[in-house]
Amino acid sequence: MFNPERFAIRLMVVQAVLFSMETALVHYLGQALSIVQFGAVRGLGGVLTSMFFARTFNIFRTEQFRLHLIRGITALTYGWVLVYSFGQLPLADATAISYTQTIWIALLSLLILHETISRLRWLSVVVGVTGALLIVKPSFAALGVVYLVALFGTSLNALNFVLNRYSNLKDSQETTMAYTNLFIILGNVPLCFLFTSAPDIGMLSWLLVFLFLGPLGMFAGIVALNHADASLLGPYTLLRLVIGVIGGTVIFFELPGLWTSIGIGLICLSCVLALNCQKWPVRRAGAGF
Repeated sequence: MFNPERFAIRLMVVQAVLFSMETALVHYLGQALSIVQFGAVRGLGGVLTSMFFARTFNIFRTEQFRLHLIRGITALTYGWVLVYSFGQLPLADATAISYTQTIWIALLSLLILHETISRLRWLSVVVGVTGALLIVKPSFAALGVVYLVALFGTSLNALNFVLNRYSNLKDSQETTMAYTNLFIILGNVPLCFLFTSAPDIGMLSWLLVFLFLGPLGMFAGIVALNHADASLLGPYTLLRLVIGVIGGTVIFFELPGLWTSIGIGLICLSCVLALNCQKWPVRRAGAGF
């Protein structure tokens, strides 16, 4: 018997794997491509992926253009803030702040989607974020405005996650994804011409891989939001950390320490808690956009 929530969770695991591979590729390419080039290529891949799964070029017909405009600007702004925060903050601190999105997802699911979140699901959020902090081990030694900027960026990412669920109520998942990536292209391509040079020809093969890794992961997440509450799937966004640690162990033989192992256990526990929460009816949001 088909279980939509378990199907959505499997898609979130697929997303975590694909996003981890994409992150590894970005680190491998290093300075060969600028961040706006990465954004433009990823956006193009997202639109092409949307057309592939929709089996049509006509994927931009919608009655929710204002919503898609908000989503697109949110996604684009988050990308820029993410780059800024990782450039200005210690890596551990920036990473830790980025994973507080689980908290934002729960809050925004309540406010925008009117999802009723049980105490056990709130507990799963706290447990998951605690596990992420144990793995990343931030110092937060010199708190300042940049930390607030990074936190703001994380809230934008969570907002986009929740609005993807909202968009899916009226539009197809392909249209939802296409508009997000369209605005990413429009925001990054002009900057490519103004501030960057053409990538080396030797990078083309890697660009073809990068073209679809992230977009396929994004599409898996959007489809998942078609089958489960956003608040349920929030803790599963933390699985990227677990997969990263496992990848380091398998590839580089870097065995996790005690606190990292405890963190992995807490993230897995948070996912189990979120899944086993009592099923509550979800009140759909009205025409708020």
